[in-house]
Amino acid sequence: MSSQRILTAYRLTFISLVMVSSVQTMMTAADGGHGHHAMVLAIAEIAGAAALACPRTQLFGASLLLLLFAAAQILSAAMGEWTTRFLQYAASTLLIILLDAQYRFHRPETNATLSKTALM
Repeated sequence: MSSQRILTAYRLTFISLVMVSSVQTMMTAADGGHGHHAMVLAIAEIAGAAALACPRTQLFGASLLLLLFAAAQILSAAMGEWTTRFLQYAASTLLIILLDAQYRFHRPETNATLSKTALM
């Protein structure tokens, strides 16, 4: 499997997990477990994750997700929860965007190109 396919699989898995987590947060917020802010953050996370799936909107989606993960981390800390999951989500978001940029703008040389260069 190529590294680009691995990145695509990772991206889709990450997006799915963010969406599932956001739906769980929305359900908890609807039951009165979290405040109104959690519901708003969860809805915005779903929008950001959906935007991350499309190449044309991925930078917007990543920017939105990074902002939301920072806000969620701060809110969690304010509530006395010192979880690192939002930092992990942010790291995954950056990994996806940076590797995608690497593939788009710095296409790796193929083995055929490398072989021709080695023979010269």
